Amino acid sequence: MAKSRIDEALAALNAGGNDGFGARREVLERLGLDLLHRPALGSQIVARICAITEPSPCDEDLLELLGAGLDAARIARENGKARGQNLIDAIEAALGLARGQGRMTSAHSLLFAQLWTRNAMPAPAALALQVEDVVPATGRRASNPAEGDALLEGLFAELIQQAEGEPLALHHALTESFPAMPPEMRDHVVAYSVGRSDPLHADMACYWLIDPAPRIRHAAAKGLADRLASGELPRRILSSLVVLRSWMPEDAARSTVDTILKDAMRKSITPTAEQVPWTMHSIRASLPDGGGAQSIGIALQSGSQRKMAMLLLKQGQGVKDAYTITCRTARDQKSIVERMTEEVGALTVTADYVRRAVSIALADGLAQGLPPVPGLIEVVHLCGFAGLRPEPKSTLDLIADLASTRAVQALPPRQHGDLITASEEWWDRHETIESWFEDSDAAHAVLDKARSAKSAETALWKWLETRRDWWARILARSADVLETAHHPDAAGFAACAMALLEGRSLKTIPVMLDVHEQTIEAWVRDDPDFDPGLTFEELAQEAPTPEMKGEVAALLRGTELSVDWLDGYMTGVVIAPEMITPNQWLPAVLEPVLPRINPSQFQRFMDLLMIRAQTVSDVASVPDQLVAAISGRSKKGKSDWWRGFSDAVGRIRTAWPKKGMTREDRRLFEVVSAGLASTDLADFAAMVALRQERNLG
Repeated sequence: MAKSRIDEALAALNAGGNDGFGARREVLERLGLDLLHRPALGSQIVARICAITEPSPCDEDLLELLGAGLDAARIARENGKARGQNLIDAIEAALGLARGQGRMTSAHSLLFAQLWTRNAMPAPAALALQVEDVVPATGRRASNPAEGDALLEGLFAELIQQAEGEPLALHHALTESFPAMPPEMRDHVVAYSVGRSDPLHADMACYWLIDPAPRIRHAAAKGLADRLASGELPRRILSSLVVLRSWMPEDAARSTVDTILKDAMRKSITPTAEQVPWTMHSIRASLPDGGGAQSIGIALQSGSQRKMAMLLLKQGQGVKDAYTITCRTARDQKSIVERMTEEVGALTVTADYVRRAVSIALADGLAQGLPPVPGLIEVVHLCGFAGLRPEPKSTLDLIADLASTRAVQALPPRQHGDLITASEEWWDRHETIESWFEDSDAAHAVLDKARSAKSAETALWKWLETRRDWWARILARSADVLETAHHPDAAGFAACAMALLEGRSLKTIPVMLDVHEQTIEAWVRDDPDFDPGLTFEELAQEAPTPEMKGEVAALLRGTELSVDWLDGYMTGVVIAPEMITPNQWLPAVLEPVLPRINPSQFQRFMDLLMIRAQTVSDVASVPDQLVAAISGRSKKGKSDWWRGFSDAVGRIRTAWPKKGMTREDRRLFEVVSAGLASTDLADFAAMVALRQERNLG
């Protein structure tokens, strides 16, 4: 089965071509999830790569699959999920086995090293080559050291040509090979680079200073100290060091940089001004997702040159990514900006906002001992963010700094409360809120231990009490984006952030009801075979084994739901004018059921829901059949059916937009409000059938 999954993914990648934003990306994301749940797949991919002796295009696809798994594992680990580390452990164990069996060549090690570096992860020891594997006999320490330096000179000359003289590109090329180098060789490469007299290598030193590895940071700092002593340290680098020292963890490397700056002052060597920044045309920022990740894009221009500067900030993790994209035309640049708006709901913000957000992210990362990625240096220089330093901010500080907070505090209590209540509407306006849920092992463990639907809900509410600061911070950061973009929801986000820190009941903050509901849904959907992107019709396409008599009733036993309620609820779902996605209708059914069924029964229950969905959809199209389906039930059954139908219509009100409502739709709502006792079933069935006819037409 593992082999077929890999082969299917390879075939899908081949079919998707080079569409990086389409089918290809979806395949990689899907397989990343698959690998998290099936770590053995990662080991299989490693074995396949190590078995390759003749290069082919398939090699790159296999590496992409493994890279997707590492990316998913890193994110899962950051979000508190043990399966992320489990996948990494399985892949690294496979590497160790391949190394021990002599199946992993130097070329393989370099390929794997690139993947680990690109994901900013410490590489496993199995990738490190021995000195004799890397340096020919003429370059070993036993021989003339000058020959080894000549080898490095040739290596740098080749890489500089490939990088077209760009310091950051050269840095990337070197660091991607670092995991495959013996530690002493990495130190020597850094020292050799920093010791070179040309300006490009001085820039490289700045990138080494914020490397994730402490020994590389220290080697770079010592090399810069040597350059200062020999009078070969450019003054513009001193200017960079004044700021960069604040981006570094407090360790030996930072102490060395401080010594460099003091020595420069004693020698009256003054830093020079920063380079002239590029012009910023437009800046977009997303709201942070549930994991605290936020994307920022900045359109830049210098003469005829255009670039997009991209940033990824993550709550509690710092500046996770920073890079630039060269744009051939203004249209290319504009398309990236538009894609950010469409895909992540990014809003227009200011340069001051970006400085503020990055400063806070820098402090977030350093609190965990994490320096920012080297690409931030280039982004800061291009954008002209001179003097950018970490700025620690508590959640209370973030809220207090908002102009929206002061506006909310000036409101009467009732209007303040109205802002909080209005958060129930955010889900429809801000796509990012779909990602606002808890997906950590800790959250899932709370739900796993529950013995009933009610106890699961209660336990999750209790656990969410421990997460008030996290969600208040997400809300405060979101309010900052909205406020900068002059969005009217800014005050509501600030009000909800304040309410969380002030201890207001979580159940009375509608957005936290969304978090609670979506957390349970994420727990349910934590399955590689569950496709969250399917529409209702797509979910119902495959025909599973027909329902056995009493099968659904047995699965619902012990809950407050009944088969009659389910049929009414599903009818209300399928006849809605707007398509209702699974994440909108499933929770009401799954939350009561899941704590009471065996996990192995989950897929069968989903199949039965689809069978019922198709059945009620067919019945709803024929008035006489719908009348018979309702009237043939017991008195309690009729009441339960009607309650289920009313729950669906009322719960998913956004599927009935006022603007597109017909007269019959409004009558249907009046009938639902009036209740079963005062309803003429024939009239009701005719209205339902008419709605179905419009939906299907």
